[in-house]
Amino acid sequence: MPSAPPFVQFDSSGLRPESMFTFMAVTLGFLLMIWLVNQRTRPVGTTLILLGVFVEILAVGYGMIGVPSVMMVIPALTKIGFLLVVGGVASSLLAACPVLPERKETDHV
Repeated sequence: MPSAPPFVQFDSSGLRPESMFTFMAVTLGFLLMIWLVNQRTRPVGTTLILLGVFVEILAVGYGMIGVPSVMMVIPALTKIGFLLVVGGVASSLLAACPVLPERKETDHV
């Protein structure tokens, strides 16, 4: 039995100009938000959390477009956004823990 070729659901006849314009607008908006976050925030944990939230927003925006070839990217974007948020929370928690300096043992001779 022959297997189906990859990307079978992609049909270029279904691409409408308004959906492609929406795709480009969402992507450019996403890149602008990333640039603004990178310019404004300094703590690494905050940057990671915001980037994760923006990636999740990008996944939702791509899901609303409805282009089949873009829809295949949504699960990967969702997982990447989740990992960024978890990494940001972990980084924030680790940054809040103070590191105690090592005590030197003095010789009592």
